[in-house]
Amino acid sequence: MTLYRFIGLVLLLMIPFFGLWYALGALPSAPALWLAQVALPWALPEVVQSVVIDGDELMVFTLFGEVGQQVVPLNQAEYQLAFPSNTRILSYSIPFYAALHFASHLDGSIERFARGLLLLWLLMFIGVIAVTLKNLMLGLGDLLWTASTNPLPSANAIALLFQFSTLIVPTVAPIMLWAWSVRESPHWRAILFGEAAARRQG
Repeated sequence: MTLYRFIGLVLLLMIPFFGLWYALGALPSAPALWLAQVALPWALPEVVQSVVIDGDELMVFTLFGEVGQQVVPLNQAEYQLAFPSNTRILSYSIPFYAALHFASHLDGSIERFARGLLLLWLLMFIGVIAVTLKNLMLGLGDLLWTASTNPLPSANAIALLFQFSTLIVPTVAPIMLWAWSVRESPHWRAILFGEAAARRQG
């Protein structure tokens, strides 16, 4: 397989993989979301009441509400503050990785894909935490830090983690996982680095 043929096959496979990803909603990222459902109320017991998966969104219900545009404890509020997160901004790494992986025709393809998927879920979990912290920071302000007894990152650290998790990880992580999976293949070393480089590494 030539590099150009591989790129064409990747683009072709993206159509069904992204179609399936879109049709399944939050299911492709479910393990990361289930873990977040447990971790967020545990890590922020004074802030987060519950976490619910609603379609392709993750809804984080807080222990606060609003009265006259003022954030107050929930028992004093007219309604509860909840913050939705669009899971698709994190989970599109899965169909992208699937297209790269299955276009490569590697031995033990399913097992290799499963290992890569586990790493993507872990990165997605970190991304869900980052997005939630960003939403809580914007919605609650300084109350996020004053109400929580557990240490939290600074506002700048939360913003940086959010940008990294939503803009860089979903696109770069699949490429890095794919490159790692083909690193020992003489065929792919020859394609990516040239025959001479493949012979030196062989």
